[in-house]
Amino acid sequence: MKITLDRNSKTSLKQQLYDEFENRITSGILTSNTPLPSIRTVAKSSEISPMTVVKVYEQLENKGLIYKIQGKGSFVADNKFILEEKTELINGQWQDKIQDYVVRAGFTQRTLRYKNSTSYNLGTASLHERFLPTQYIMDHFLMQYDLKKMIKHPPVEGYPAMIEKVCQYVVDKGIESSSENVVITSGSQSGINLIAQTFIAHGDVVVIESPSFPGAIDVFKSRGAQILEVPMTPKGIDVNALLVICEKHPVKLLYTMPNFHNPTGYSARFDVLQEVIALAREHNFLVLEDDSWGDLYYDRLERPLKSIDDEGRVLYLVGFSKTLGPSLKLSAIITDPILRQKLVNAKSSIDSSAPLLSQIIVSSYLGAVAHKQHLIWVRHELKALMTRVKAHIDAIAPPYLKVAYPHGGLVLWMTLPPIFDCKLLYYKLMTDESITVLLGEHCYSSINGNNQFRVCFSYEEEAHVIESLTKIIHMIENLYPLMQRCSQSPNT
Repeated sequence: MKITLDRNSKTSLKQQLYDEFENRITSGILTSNTPLPSIRTVAKSSEISPMTVVKVYEQLENKGLIYKIQGKGSFVADNKFILEEKTELINGQWQDKIQDYVVRAGFTQRTLRYKNSTSYNLGTASLHERFLPTQYIMDHFLMQYDLKKMIKHPPVEGYPAMIEKVCQYVVDKGIESSSENVVITSGSQSGINLIAQTFIAHGDVVVIESPSFPGAIDVFKSRGAQILEVPMTPKGIDVNALLVICEKHPVKLLYTMPNFHNPTGYSARFDVLQEVIALAREHNFLVLEDDSWGDLYYDRLERPLKSIDDEGRVLYLVGFSKTLGPSLKLSAIITDPILRQKLVNAKSSIDSSAPLLSQIIVSSYLGAVAHKQHLIWVRHELKALMTRVKAHIDAIAPPYLKVAYPHGGLVLWMTLPPIFDCKLLYYKLMTDESITVLLGEHCYSSINGNNQFRVCFSYEEEAHVIESLTKIIHMIENLYPLMQRCSQSPNT
C-alpha cells in the first residue's frame, strides 16, 4: 500500500494520512476485515514519525473505521454504510502484501459500488437513452460498413477518416487544424491521462479549478503532481488568484473547463479567456482545455479557449460520448504539431490506438446533417427540461440551499451552509431513498466541499428526477436542524 503525502500542502501530514485511510475505507478499496499495514511500515514508507501513525490509527478506531486485535494488528471495520457484504478474515493473504500505487481513492469506486443497488442515479453525468441517436447511428453504419476496414490496425494517432472529420467538426468552434494537430483517444479520461503521462512528472505544479472534475484530479494525483487550486467563479476561473500562483510557483499545466464547467456549470467570459492565454504566455505553461460538454449549450455556442490560442499552448480535448452514447468512448486532442508528436510517442506505449470500430462508426456520423439536427433537438430538450427542473426546485427549496443553474450541460451544483455535512445526506439518501448523488468533496484536491453536492437532471426519466429532487430537499430540511444543533454543541 503506497501513500504519498504532500509536504507542500497546508494540511498537516497527520490529517493527510488520516484522509487517505478514510477515503480508501469509505470508498471500498479497503474492504471489511482487511489488515492494515503495521505502524512501522506506514511510518517508513510515508517518511513520518511512528507516533503520528499511532495517533491516526487511534483516530480511525475512534471513528469506528478500524478495530484492533491484540497481537495481530489493526483491521478495517465492518461499516454498514460502506459494504453490505462481509469478508472472512484470512491471516497472511499474499494479495494483501502486494504493493499498490493507488494514490487517491477515486470517487468512481464509491459511485460504482452503489450504482447498481440504487433506484435513481443522479450522480452520473450522462444523457438518458432517449436523448441518444443510437438507433440511427447503427442503422447508418450497417448500411455502409466495410469489413476490410475493420480488420486493419489503425495508426497510433487515429483512423485517418476520424481525424479528418474532427478537423471539419471543430471549424464551427473557431478552431483551425489539420491531421498534424490531432490525436484520437479512448474517451476524455483517457485523453487527460495521456497528457498527464506525457508532460507531468512527480512534483510538477498542476493548477486546477476549485472545484474540478474528479477524474482529472485522480489522474494528476497518480502522477505525483503538486496540485494547486484556483477558485471557479460564475465568470470563469479567478485570474487574479491564478496570477498569484504563477508568481510563486513554476506552473507546468493548467487544467480548465471554461465552458459548462463540471461540476458548477459555469462558463468563462471572453475577457477571462484572454487573460488566461496571456498568463500562459507570460509564465510559460501549458493549458489542458476540457471541452467535453461544449456541444450541449442551450442558446449559443461558447467560444473555446483554443480558438484564441495563437502559440499552440492549449491542448484542446473534445469528447463525443456525451452526445453519441457511453459505448462510443472517443475523444480528440487538438494541439501544436510538436506537442502532438510527443503525445503520439507516449500513446504508442500505452494502448497503441483507440478502438477502430468505434472510430469507423463515429466518423461516419460526426458532423453529418443528421448529427447536426440531432444536436439542435437535444439542446432544445435539455433547456426545456432544465427549466422545468429549476421551477420545481425554486418552488420547494429552502432559502439556504443555493443552486447554480447552467446555460448548458447536464448538472446542477448545490451548496448548503458550511455547517451542513453532505456525507450524512449522501448515506441517508442511499440507504433510505435509494438515490445517489455526487459528493462535492470528490471535486476538490484539498479538504473541501463537505457542504456541496452535484446532481444530474438528464440521466433518469424526468418523473424520477423530480421525485428524487423532492426527496433530497425534504431530507435536507429534516437534517438541517440537526446540523445546527451539532454546530452549537461544544463537544462537536
